[in-house]
Amino acid sequence: MMFTKSMLAAVLGASLVNAHMKMSHPVPYSADSLNNSPLAADGSDFPCKLRSNAFQAPTQENKMAIGESQKLTFEGSATHGGGSCQVSLTTDKEPTKKSEWKVIKSYEGGCPANVEGNMGGGETATDPTTFNFTIPSGIEAGKYTLAWTWFNRIGNREMYMNCAPITVTGGSSKRSEEEVEKRDTKFPPMFVANVNGCTTKEGVDIRFPQPGDDVDQAGNPSNLAPQGSEACTGTAKFGGSGATSSGSDSGSSASSAPADSAPSATSSASAAPAAATTQSPAAQSSAPTESQAVPSASQAPAPASSGSSEGTLSGSCSPEGTWNCIAGSSFQRCAGGQWSTSQQLASGTQCSPGQSAEMSISATKQARMISAMRFRKRTVIGE
Repeated sequence: MMFTKSMLAAVLGASLVNAHMKMSHPVPYSADSLNNSPLAADGSDFPCKLRSNAFQAPTQENKMAIGESQKLTFEGSATHGGGSCQVSLTTDKEPTKKSEWKVIKSYEGGCPANVEGNMGGGETATDPTTFNFTIPSGIEAGKYTLAWTWFNRIGNREMYMNCAPITVTGGSSKRSEEEVEKRDTKFPPMFVANVNGCTTKEGVDIRFPQPGDDVDQAGNPSNLAPQGSEACTGTAKFGGSGATSSGSDSGSSASSAPADSAPSATSSASAAPAAATTQSPAAQSSAPTESQAVPSASQAPAPASSGSSEGTLSGSCSPEGTWNCIAGSSFQRCAGGQWSTSQQLASGTQCSPGQSAEMSISATKQARMISAMRFRKRTVIGE
């Protein structure tokens, strides 16, 4: 029997309001008070469905050895046609909106189940699908908060998020500077939408803008959003890196020290300057390159609706696709009728400040000098 959109909407009605999905393993914080509902649409209970005693540890400790397969399971029956999920970690024991999350696994499609609509059984039903993930070698041993996040394919635009305390074992606590740098740039930020002003499209399994190195695609391929499509539209007020276009696999850096090593407030504050000066590969992939200009739009850019003294714009915009170069070092674009969050250009590159339908990137004077010096050095050695 083929489901029509109206039939699926009826199935996803009031009778299923309490039968959504929640994580059963790893055992979540305060499991007794955790219900199956999504996060509040206004983001008031982000992250981890904040509530009274939200971070009370379960009696069963979630121990996970680095490199070993771990199980991710759920209960509930309102699977909303599946969707896309992520598994992320933070060093904060009681996460806040300022916490930094590192994605270690992404499931694009088929999560938490590969179904057309919903399953039967109610809110306590066991999801027959078991997902697997591993704690990668780039993560140090210690205590973390793990988050499962889900963006449903069918129904209201929602974000689900459950959190669990985990203890990671088997890793070395001492690493070389080179290893730490490689580790820190490997894990992208967690994708956040539907609770922060950026809204996902209904009817598709979204592709995450920065899914990371470990990605599974277990859903119906015809449901998967096209490569390069926007995962959400609108201006995000919090969460993630600001990049919304899919197709990249890594993101901005985040500390990977265990939770015991520093207080939450300290880790969040100390990472802020790095986020302002480091551009992720995902952001670079969405920006024009030095040798390739962006195709011209069919009409001239309209004046900005609003902006800051530094040149960053916000609010509505037109025409679609207009670029805004900010102080020659960062950029944003008119997408979905709204200005995107600004993103840093790659180190050693610059753009011409202001709005344009076509934006070209060139090397900075310092980068050209360095390149010339390296060339001369190679020439001398060759002689």
